[in-house]
Amino acid sequence: MAGRRVLGRRLFGREVTAMAGASKYNPAYHDDWAWSLAMKGATDQEVADAFGVAARTVNRWKADHVSFRKKLEEGKSGANAKVEVALYRRATGYESEETESLLEMDASGNQRPLRVKKVKKQVPPDTMAIMYFLNNRARKSGEWAQKQDVGVSIDNKQDVVIYLPEIESEGDG
Repeated sequence: MAGRRVLGRRLFGREVTAMAGASKYNPAYHDDWAWSLAMKGATDQEVADAFGVAARTVNRWKADHVSFRKKLEEGKSGANAKVEVALYRRATGYESEETESLLEMDASGNQRPLRVKKVKKQVPPDTMAIMYFLNNRARKSGEWAQKQDVGVSIDNKQDVVIYLPEIESEGDG
């Protein structure tokens, strides 16, 4: 490829190439591409790899170019929304339609025409998805949080003694 160099990295199953002099920011070129990559779940490092620049260059472009930063944020927001919808569906359960192909033989061993059958299946709610959703959804209120606050109070002003297990050193034994 004339004018392109292979970076030896893969992004979304494709070899990453870069244009010569790709470190110069071009809004007509980089903004929409950044949005597209971010919508597919690319990290800033993966965006940098696709552009053939260092991650610090992408960070500099985000700081210096509002349009680039906004496109990247919009793409990441869209990708996050897709994942949130998928997580919600897993947490609440959903119905899916699957296609089954049935191959049948007649009495003399000849193949009958392929029969295609659509089957609706109910996918039950997933307990781990429910826990993850509730833990993150109610993070501010702490209603479903899994953290435990442990407090110690001493009313009689006595010293507190904490016993720790002994640790054997490698020389013991």
